[in-house]
Amino acid sequence: MRKSLAVLLAGIFLVLFFIAVTVNQFVDTATDPGVITGMLDDAEMYDYMYDNIIGNVVYDMVENGIEVNTGLDEESAPTILNFEDTDAAAAALVGLIKTLVPREYVKAKIEESLNGIVPYATGDTDEFTVDLEVQKRARLVPGAARKIVTDLELTERVIADILVPQFGSFSEQISGQGLGISFTKDEIETNARLIFEPVWLEGHLFGAIDEITPYFVGDADSFNVTVRFDDRLVVMGEILKNKLGNSDTLYNLVFVQVVDPLIEQTVAHSTTVGFGISLTEQEVVKTFEIIAPRPWVVEQGEGVIDELIDYLIGNTDRLGYTIDLSDRKTAAITALQSLARSKLEETLTDIPACTTPLELLGAAQDISSKQLPRCIAGGRTTIDTALLTLAPVMDAQVTSFINEQVPDEVTYSQEEFAAQIGGSFDTVLDIRERIAAGISFSDQDLIELMAGDSSAASLDDAESNLKILADGLSFTEENITENLTPEAQQQFDDIRAYVGTGLSLRWLLWVLVLIPLVVIAVIVGGRWADRLKWAGGVAVICALIVYGGISLAGSSFNGIAQEYVPDYAAQMSDEFKADYPRLGAEIESGELDERFERMLDSWQSNWRNQTVPWVIAGAVAFLAGLVLQRTSGSKGVKFGGALSYSGSSAPSPTLTVPKEWGDEDDDENASSRSATESFADPDEPVVTNDSEDDSKTP
Repeated sequence: MRKSLAVLLAGIFLVLFFIAVTVNQFVDTATDPGVITGMLDDAEMYDYMYDNIIGNVVYDMVENGIEVNTGLDEESAPTILNFEDTDAAAAALVGLIKTLVPREYVKAKIEESLNGIVPYATGDTDEFTVDLEVQKRARLVPGAARKIVTDLELTERVIADILVPQFGSFSEQISGQGLGISFTKDEIETNARLIFEPVWLEGHLFGAIDEITPYFVGDADSFNVTVRFDDRLVVMGEILKNKLGNSDTLYNLVFVQVVDPLIEQTVAHSTTVGFGISLTEQEVVKTFEIIAPRPWVVEQGEGVIDELIDYLIGNTDRLGYTIDLSDRKTAAITALQSLARSKLEETLTDIPACTTPLELLGAAQDISSKQLPRCIAGGRTTIDTALLTLAPVMDAQVTSFINEQVPDEVTYSQEEFAAQIGGSFDTVLDIRERIAAGISFSDQDLIELMAGDSSAASLDDAESNLKILADGLSFTEENITENLTPEAQQQFDDIRAYVGTGLSLRWLLWVLVLIPLVVIAVIVGGRWADRLKWAGGVAVICALIVYGGISLAGSSFNGIAQEYVPDYAAQMSDEFKADYPRLGAEIESGELDERFERMLDSWQSNWRNQTVPWVIAGAVAFLAGLVLQRTSGSKGVKFGGALSYSGSSAPSPTLTVPKEWGDEDDDENASSRSATESFADPDEPVVTNDSEDDSKTP
């Protein structure tokens, strides 16, 4: 009967033990940071995230090209920064991430966060602080930036992919449309490399990083980064002047772009200088161009370029270059008089010869009255006479025409420049403002950028956030409670207290589990050896059953748990796969699911390993019972009665165990032993029959 009851209690113990182990595992998962960190370590999640996820993301970004918005032209599309060796570029960028945010740092901060938040949530502590050590990481930026620029040949990539195209657009607007000076594709690239030298570019880049870093780590109260381009425009001016060595370019700049349009504005389309002879505006401007000496043209061309550069870099407020034409007008009058005489001679040559004396007389009168003759008498002699008579009159007309319609000076102003480049002038004005003032970025600019608007509250919040970053970014219990109302705060603290109280009473769960085991030990027999063997044996067997059951149920458990893990492969869109092919292939490979399975295996291992101490403790108890049994048998000790001795004095009665205390199936043996002991020789000691006791062990 007692053994049957013990078996029933063993079954109850098995159920309670399984429930206790399971509940304890879930509680440990929620309250012991080591469970989560152990799962991450066993699945090697940190290595997987850095090597497989981050690595593939960076590679896809590099292969697609990195989009950069230069801000030089608001209407232009973002520039794509490409790398020739994508493998090397991706490796360098991953190395930068590992330098600034190494996996060891991420692991340490996750563990530090769990070790701080979990005790706070369970009420073990009322405060915690997780220092993210942002300043330490930020101090690595200058060195890491220099390394990544060298490894990626970033200066060359910026020049080739960003500055050359931008300079080509700028050059077309300024030199092409405004000055009529065009460059080939190779010349544009060469000029861009001359203007934006790698040393100049790297100097400003590293200077900006060195200026900003102390502010972010709290070593400086402000920063101001300024990049000036005026010296770069001076280089551009020299490039334009060198281009004037080509005669076509030189004369095109001075006359086609500057002088001719201004003269055309004042000279009539066609002007009569007498005797039916007219000079067109094209003949006038062409004459100015032909008679202009090259040194004078070079001087004017360089003057226009210098004035334009001074305007673009902000040395002058308005564009305006004046060209003195007084000397050129004198020479132009002489040239145009010669042109007019040639036209007059052609006209006289075309006049028919005189055929009658009356026509001869009329022709002579026409010439004497300084008019074209009605006919020519005498051939070439008459033509020469007419030229000598009429030419001075026509020369005076040419002189008057030039003096009246051609100004002594012309000014190439901002209006003419704007008219030549058309709708692009607004862009030029914007570029001029940026060049003249330089690109400046200060801590106040950063605050306004973070604020999003100009309200005082937003600016104050942005400045406070920057100060927090400079003082050191940390996460404390205040970040959790700062937005709670007093009532919500009290409820939150009450919940923490309840959780802490519940965890402090978790030992009662094991007391409940031990009750069936203790009852088994009490009812199985009177010997402590039997009790230890029964209790230890039941503990070992039940623990092994639970261990095996958890192990066998592992696949089913993982299957159920996986149902709650999102199917990332199915959620990826075709667009995502096209933009991130390597990352998409990694997710579809199932490796991420395998990592989750390894985390679940780790959790399951911790779950079943909770039975191991019970196996060990039960085995120790069982062995202790065996040892105790053999030790008590050799000494003639029977637990539940007293020792029987025989001495020289009167014999002492032997203490016997009442029948109702023993097992029912051992009543006969108990009676036999009692009788034997009652009639034993007083001089002989009582010896316990261990062989019969051994038969009672389970």
